[in-house]
Amino acid sequence: MTTITIVIQNAPYRENNKAWHALRFAGAALAEDMSVRVHLLDDGIEVGCHSHQVPEGAVNLEELLGELIECGLEVSACGMALNDCAIDASAMLSGIECGSMKALASWVKESNHVIVF
Repeated sequence: MTTITIVIQNAPYRENNKAWHALRFAGAALAEDMSVRVHLLDDGIEVGCHSHQVPEGAVNLEELLGELIECGLEVSACGMALNDCAIDASAMLSGIECGSMKALASWVKESNHVIVF
């Protein structure tokens, strides 16, 4: 089975839509029977938080991420990023694990492809 690790470094709802594109790709890869892992890093940590302020006309990334987790997406949030953004782990969606660079390195080692958004 093909394993993909996606690193999201961009906060949701920015003009570049990188967080949205990352989750779209994760969903497409899951639909193609790939094993997909997402690591939230830097401002990307906000993608995994509860209670998004969704701009008018935008897709609710909180709901999308929750649906992808239900479909088997593995998600970790960088512990240092949580601290740097002053986000408590309890503010994260259910199913998101607190991660580390060591855990990310392990995922990368096990992956066939690594993509950064």
